[in-house]
Amino acid sequence: RRLARAAGAFSHRHVSKVGATAFPTRTAAAESLRNRCSSVLCSSSPSSCEPSCSLVATKIKSTACDNNQHFLSRGVSSNIPAASEDKSRDEVLIKPPNLFISPKAKCSPFYGLDRLERETKDDDEEEDDDDEEEDGKDASTDEYDDDEYYSDDDEVDDYDEEVYDLNTLKPHLIPRLITPLPERLHVPIINFTSETNPSEEIGTIHLNRHVFGCDPIRVDILQRVVVYQRNKKRGKRFPAYTKTIAEVSGSGRKVRPQKGTGRARAGHSRPPHWRGGAKAHGPKGVAQDYTTKLNKKVRKMGVRMALSQKLLEGNLILVDHLQLPSHKTKDFQKMLNPHGIGGRKGYRALFLDQADEEEDGEGKDPVLNGIHVNFKIASQNIWQVKAINQLGANVYDILKHEKLVMTLKAMHALEARLGE
Repeated sequence: RRLARAAGAFSHRHVSKVGATAFPTRTAAAESLRNRCSSVLCSSSPSSCEPSCSLVATKIKSTACDNNQHFLSRGVSSNIPAASEDKSRDEVLIKPPNLFISPKAKCSPFYGLDRLERETKDDDEEEDDDDEEEDGKDASTDEYDDDEYYSDDDEVDDYDEEVYDLNTLKPHLIPRLITPLPERLHVPIINFTSETNPSEEIGTIHLNRHVFGCDPIRVDILQRVVVYQRNKKRGKRFPAYTKTIAEVSGSGRKVRPQKGTGRARAGHSRPPHWRGGAKAHGPKGVAQDYTTKLNKKVRKMGVRMALSQKLLEGNLILVDHLQLPSHKTKDFQKMLNPHGIGGRKGYRALFLDQADEEEDGEGKDPVLNGIHVNFKIASQNIWQVKAINQLGANVYDILKHEKLVMTLKAMHALEARLGE
């Protein structure tokens, strides 16, 4: 009988502490204890075997079911907090408690999502639930001490999963699917200088596959070209050069007699410790040349790979022209806002233009070095925006800037220069 009552207390205590999620495990433990007690009762008095076993089973079942319903009503065993019960699992993203990653990190899958808060009950409801739980404990444990069957090691941490709403994901953070070739080469043309809608599409064009459709992207070629460019910019360095005794101007005769003057002996007038003398162990002026050699065909291939990579990422924007009506930076920034370019929180952008000198005339935007002057002046004061001629297109600048904006004339010039 003592084993039977202990089995009921064991099952109730563990179910009430752990919650409904751990009910099957604790019930299995209580079931094994019930089998032990039934075997003892059967061996001691066969006539009282069936009533005792049924009594133990009924007590365990009733206690476990009451506690299971109690915890289900409080929402302890739910995998989604009460605030998000109306949302399906496809609309939320659950962060498990053993995943240690900051939601503010851009590499985190929870970046840009709003966290759903759990609903809390009133104090009166919590007191009523606690009273019911205490009454259940007293009725099942009787006069036995629970510490004999329960230890603090069996406690389970509270629910600490975080739930995020997928519907709050910002549009620019939604992953974009890659368009396969040759459909990828069909690019829309944007009316970039439109005052009403700077993102308006006015047509499409098919790009040259040899220039914009390289597949796969040769990362090794991009790395070789970038190293070549950085080394070329570092260039040659000519450090300081000092003269030795043989190179310093001065006579080789003896300055004064060896003896008889009371002064230190001296030979010529060019020793290192004399004023106007030579420099001992000084730099010899060996030129440090950091430039490296790379074939022209490899450099052209690198530009083609960089252009293909921008098209693959969806960061290639093709515009009709860049003739601005004014040189005001404020007007140009309004054209960039729909594309998220410029500013401290916007994308880096590289603009490629090919303006002919023939376009320079009365009433038109003047041209300087293949770029419209109004566009050049308006873009100089915008952070993270660079405007160059298509002849200056290079791998380092294309990869450094997230967006690549080019005109139709720049695109045709690149295809003619880099094509087969």
